[in-house]
Amino acid sequence: MWRFIVGLLATVGALVLIAVGGVIALVSSGTFSSKPLPQSIVLSLDLRDVPPEAISGDLWSGGLLSDKRDIVETVQLVRQAAEDPRVVGLFVDIGDESAGLARVQELRQAIVYFRSKGKYAIGFAESLGSSGAHFADYYLAAALDQIWLQPSGGFSVAGIAIETPFLKTGLDKLGIQIEGGKRFEYKSAPDSLRETGYTAPARENLQKLLDSLFAQFIADVARDRRMNPDKLRRLIDSAPLDADRAFRESLIDRLGYRSDALGDIWLRSKVDRLVTLSDYAADDSRPKPQGDVIALVHVSGPIVSGAGPSGPLDSDTMAQADDITDALEKAVKAKEVRAIVLRIDSPGGTYPAADAIADGVARARAAGKPVIVSMGDVAASGGYLAAIKADAIVAQPTTITASIGVFSVWPVAAELLTSLGIRVERLSTGTNAGMYSPFQAPTPAQRDAVARDLDRIYAEFTRQVGEARKLDSVRLDSVARGRVFSGADAKAAGLVDELGGLQRAINIAKAKAGIDASSPVELRRFPGEQDRWQRIFDRLLHLSGVDAQGPALRAPREVRETLAQFGVVARPGNVRLPPLPPLWR
Repeated sequence: MWRFIVGLLATVGALVLIAVGGVIALVSSGTFSSKPLPQSIVLSLDLRDVPPEAISGDLWSGGLLSDKRDIVETVQLVRQAAEDPRVVGLFVDIGDESAGLARVQELRQAIVYFRSKGKYAIGFAESLGSSGAHFADYYLAAALDQIWLQPSGGFSVAGIAIETPFLKTGLDKLGIQIEGGKRFEYKSAPDSLRETGYTAPARENLQKLLDSLFAQFIADVARDRRMNPDKLRRLIDSAPLDADRAFRESLIDRLGYRSDALGDIWLRSKVDRLVTLSDYAADDSRPKPQGDVIALVHVSGPIVSGAGPSGPLDSDTMAQADDITDALEKAVKAKEVRAIVLRIDSPGGTYPAADAIADGVARARAAGKPVIVSMGDVAASGGYLAAIKADAIVAQPTTITASIGVFSVWPVAAELLTSLGIRVERLSTGTNAGMYSPFQAPTPAQRDAVARDLDRIYAEFTRQVGEARKLDSVRLDSVARGRVFSGADAKAAGLVDELGGLQRAINIAKAKAGIDASSPVELRRFPGEQDRWQRIFDRLLHLSGVDAQGPALRAPREVRETLAQFGVVARPGNVRLPPLPPLWR
């Protein structure tokens, strides 16, 4: 009886959470919005927090129940608004100075397209570049017709800077040693743990990266503001500037508060309110893409092996290799899908997991589906490996990519434990058993074994890159050894094929699939929305003691019977939600 009560309460609780989450998601998405959209629309786009590459679906972060949109959906909606005759303008709230530059370039390209249709785009900022270490907010603002700056704000766009804390000396004092190695001298990721400062190769490589990103910013903004690039550099070097000086130097267009900027819009467009992106997304009469289907598969976050997390509160911001290869396989089997765009935003991960994704890409191509990679803010190390077997690689000029190398590090706290009077003994069989222990340092022979493993992985990584990119050994060595590149420099080095954003990747996918360049296409996500809710459902069932994925259904009989009352089919190895009602789709 007690088992029945626990199972019943846990199951009903899981289903109630799903129902509540569904209602909140529907309401927040604007499905039940009571206000019809006006015939003349000025769209409001709040970019004080630039949309992320992916929205987490876990309950803890609130991503499932919020109305947040990722960068892909945001730029697609702006492009749809450009085609909508009701939409006359765009009002942008600016303020995210540390956003990833590739996402900023995606937004800039969408805004340029919007303006190309004869529509205006106006932005307001309380201040610009307030930290003095980044320029993303002003870079975004420069793509607009008009920039308003609050009089009490300032212009502190001073360039771009990175700071790295080096922990080795502190760890030495604590008695913690960092074991491992890297391949090779430009692979700087583990240096913060193993060095006391930037090594000469790392300093050279990272400075070149910063210079490339800054040069891209100067060239684009100077063109946008119709300003001499040298003058723009001098002004930035003299920052911070007060708002009046920024106005006099034509860095901005208008001084005023947000209410003043809105008042200008009311007069310009004869409207009395803005339409939020959420309300616009929920409007059935907006232009919707129709036509041939191109699949969109995301690789977002560190790449790891296996499938997604099982708990409803577990973060799903990792790129799980099994989930991604499964999505690729489903896109291949979908007869209506003509091509696949693989969107990668990942700093890397484990070599086997990234290699599995690359293999999935190769299999998709072998099955006759073209695969085009679109890189986000970063597609480095394992993120780059996942891309190399595609038909074409498209990167933004400011994408951070390559980092063709490998490292392995782990802490050993033997001295710290000894100083605390803690003794750790080991019993083992096998010469190298326990070689990655955090309690005892490896032997010289074990360190040699680690080095051989790093050499093996690096050799295999570079072999695959060389074959895929058709680089001889000399040229390959000049772009590998852990170097990072901007997208612009990566193209010059032969590591990517085209510069541009998601739309450029879609256009290439259309060409590869034989779709006419002028024909509209539907960009369909894999996995789809039904699969997203199914994953959440599976996690909630996990709390009830149900293993929804099998191989055998492990749930009390009372739980299975309770699930059946709600229309949930529970068979061995397969617990599936009933079809979502139309409003949920």
